[in-house]
Amino acid sequence: MFDFVRTHQRLAQGLLLVLIMPAFVFFGISGYDRMFGDGDSVASVDGEPVPRAYFEQTYRQQVQQMQQMMGDNYDAAVFDNQATRMEVLENLITRQALLADARRARITVTPGEIQKAILEQHADLRDANGKFDIEGYKRLLAANGLTPAQYEAQMGQMLAVGAVERAVADSAMVPQTVVDGVFASQENRRVVRTLLVTPRDFEKGLAPTDEQLKAYYDAHAAAFDLPESVDISYVVLRRTDMLPKDVEPSEKELEAYYQKHRNQFNEAEERQASHILLKVPEGADAAAKEKVKARAEALLAEAKAHPDKFAELAKKNSEDPGSAEQGGDLGFFERDTMVKPFADAAFGLDKPGFTDVVETEYGFHVIQVTGVKGGGEKPLAEVKPQLVKMWREEEAARRYNQAAEALSNMVYEQAESLKPAAERFKLNIEQAKGVGRKPAASYNTCGQFEGKKGETLANARLLEQLYAPDALEEKRNTTAIEVSPGVLVSARVDAHHPQRRQTLDEVKDTVRQRWIADEAARLAREAGEKRLAELRKAAGAKDAKAALPSGLSEENTISRSQPGRLQQPALKAAFGVPADQLPAWVGADLGKDGYQLIHVEKALPPDEAARQRLDTYRTQLRQLMANAERQAWVDTLKGTMKIDRHLEKDSGSGDAE
Repeated sequence: MFDFVRTHQRLAQGLLLVLIMPAFVFFGISGYDRMFGDGDSVASVDGEPVPRAYFEQTYRQQVQQMQQMMGDNYDAAVFDNQATRMEVLENLITRQALLADARRARITVTPGEIQKAILEQHADLRDANGKFDIEGYKRLLAANGLTPAQYEAQMGQMLAVGAVERAVADSAMVPQTVVDGVFASQENRRVVRTLLVTPRDFEKGLAPTDEQLKAYYDAHAAAFDLPESVDISYVVLRRTDMLPKDVEPSEKELEAYYQKHRNQFNEAEERQASHILLKVPEGADAAAKEKVKARAEALLAEAKAHPDKFAELAKKNSEDPGSAEQGGDLGFFERDTMVKPFADAAFGLDKPGFTDVVETEYGFHVIQVTGVKGGGEKPLAEVKPQLVKMWREEEAARRYNQAAEALSNMVYEQAESLKPAAERFKLNIEQAKGVGRKPAASYNTCGQFEGKKGETLANARLLEQLYAPDALEEKRNTTAIEVSPGVLVSARVDAHHPQRRQTLDEVKDTVRQRWIADEAARLAREAGEKRLAELRKAAGAKDAKAALPSGLSEENTISRSQPGRLQQPALKAAFGVPADQLPAWVGADLGKDGYQLIHVEKALPPDEAARQRLDTYRTQLRQLMANAERQAWVDTLKGTMKIDRHLEKDSGSGDAE
């Protein structure tokens, strides 16, 4: 019953770790504008914008994540569409509402808390000595297209929202009587023996007449409809084909490219520091605040006198739990990953040493800078492999953009044929038959293409154009459509097949097979029901055991959580008879699998193995209740806020609440 909880939880955790990875940073719960500036937005929550740039980034990440997870089974039409965009938007609106609630609750996230989360979640980035791979971490960050500032904000928001959600979830209570009831329902056992009346035993000799086949065909005619489809020719221009593998820049070109992009190869200056955080109590007056500062000054003096004991001082005094456990160590960080007062102090030193006491929104900090690195420019020789890769990608994109524009013009201006475009750009003219109207799957209505071809053609815009009058009736090329990044397609209709109902003659063999299967299942059900009545009557005799038929299975002990081989209808029937009426005969119609006779011999309580899972039931029920509480809270929270969805307005269906 609860397997889906575990499955969904694992999926959610996997998506979270890929899409939102933690960072070594400070974060005071700011809005999205901190990450993406004050540009265009797709929504606002009580005046706080959800920037379009952040929405588009999140949407791309989700689509890319699904591509990676599903591989060849990925269907762009299912995920890369307006419905998915609206779902992403709604999730961001929910997050914004929860962030607003976190701000009201004055929730902050400290560097130590973030560091602790990283070390726990990314243990694979530690070496054999336990040292965290900072460079590997940075590469992971860059591979996901995030700047440190964006990463900082995302992680801070995730932890802040998590704190709000935990507070709501912790209020969820499940009475013990409910836990016991669900546990008993799922783990109480029945001892059964079964006998299957199979349709196979009734198929022999079944020979439908033409009249019976006609009647069956008429009753199920819609099942024999062929959907509308087209046979098409098409050409595909791919960015990945624009640049041969052996093409590389000349030394002169490489030097010029390096000079143009040399700022990208500046090694960012980094500092390593440890700190002791002393928090200022909420609502503290000036005197109380000054008292905390004085304590920080005293700790600074002690640390300067005994620098080798800083870690010990941090463990004893720091109120940043994560970093305190590490002796205050924050690792290496760049300037823009820390709040400004902290960064200014740490980067204000020319060499390792102590800063003055620093005040931030988190409290007062005693800071010891322990390392300095970076800040220089990497020479061409050092970055040559990376530079060549960048040049190739840029050159391929340049050639693709030029070719894409020319191809788009050609298929429009010479709309009667794809041949001129194919010849100019050395493209193959490919064919596909039976392409349906809807991009419901990455294959055609006849299942004739899959994989890359299916992903190319299962594009809503392309299919819409194929079924437009210009293409369908006038047999003109479609416009060139980018069906995915770097993949441009133009197609034309070779033949149109309207929706039609196949005649009885075309599907006569199929109709005969279905008629025989249905009739055999009906006869098995009737025979099973008759046998059930006989067995129930015989069970009334004094010697009930003698009434058990031959062919019964061995005894099987089942529960709703451990049904064995029993299908759901049989399981429902076995537990449908009250325990005080056992032993008893019941039956279950399994459709095309036949009719199952079940002798329910006795009822048993949960066994010891099941009782070991009682805590699991309690946890899962509480999780379900917590999810319900969270959703109710989110709905209530959003109901109190003014929410304006600009994305819906962009698509012609504006909405505001």
